[in-house]
Amino acid sequence: MKPSSHIVPVLLLFSALLLPTPRAAAQESQDNQPHIQPRSTPTPAPTPTPTPAASQQKPADKYERPPFPGDESPMRPNNPSPKAQDKYERPPFPGDAPGTNPTGGSATGESSSRDTQIDLDKHSAKEEPAPAEEDESVLKPWDPHKAAKDVEVGQWYLKLKNYRAALERFNSALSYKPDDAEAIYGLAVTQEKLDLLSLADSNYRKYLGLLPNGPRSKDAEEALKRIAPNVAMRKPGAANADSAKLAAHDIDVGETYLSANHFDAARERFEDAMRLAPDNPLIWFRLAQALQGMQRLDPARLYYKKYLEAQPKGKFAGNAKKAISQIDWILGK
Repeated sequence: MKPSSHIVPVLLLFSALLLPTPRAAAQESQDNQPHIQPRSTPTPAPTPTPTPAASQQKPADKYERPPFPGDESPMRPNNPSPKAQDKYERPPFPGDAPGTNPTGGSATGESSSRDTQIDLDKHSAKEEPAPAEEDESVLKPWDPHKAAKDVEVGQWYLKLKNYRAALERFNSALSYKPDDAEAIYGLAVTQEKLDLLSLADSNYRKYLGLLPNGPRSKDAEEALKRIAPNVAMRKPGAANADSAKLAAHDIDVGETYLSANHFDAARERFEDAMRLAPDNPLIWFRLAQALQGMQRLDPARLYYKKYLEAQPKGKFAGNAKKAISQIDWILGK
């Protein structure tokens, strides 16, 4: 066996292990060198290439839509005029300003604020209807608990001699419960205190009709006897019967309004009565009360003084003097 045949393969294997492969040598050479090589000269700026003017313009659109109302200065290839008139026209609406184009612009096709301006003066002249006042003659829903509370407060005002407030409370109680005997009796007492004798007489009798044997029946009977002479004096005599009857009727109606604190309605009735009976001092006193309730203090004081001049020691002289002193204190005179 020849020894050289074994030596050659061993040497080839040994040389393959010791010598690097060409790929590894190439990788090693790339890693040892920088990846990006710096430029020795600056990068030149790009120069724009000129484009023809024809390429910048968009090709003309062959489609042409119909004009819409309100278009401003339409520019179309077929119609180069900036103020081309629209062919569409609507009928004029109510409120269009005269001389304007119904399509939404002015007569020349330009926009104008006058076309849409609101006539404030015209609208302000139309006043809204005033809200309807509550009709106090309409009875409220039946509620005995509220009626009892109003009667309690009315009796408290009656003890304090605040007769106007007591009238309001007793009337309110009757609006919740019309057949409340306590409210009717309290209203009669208050009307008697205010010398509304015809109304007091009617309410005393109404109480006796509801409760003839009630707890206040004896008091009501005594009150009827007490006010009977004064009620008889209110009846007109034979002379001037027609005008006297009308005046007496106006006084009764006026006192009815006065008992409900409807001072303006009472004033109208007393003025009507004064036209029929201008020399009746009672009308002057009642008219003064109505005017005072309306806060018309100067004329009220004049009528109080007129009553005192006619009857300085009359039945209402003390009330008239007290009212005058109150008005003087309020007005500072």
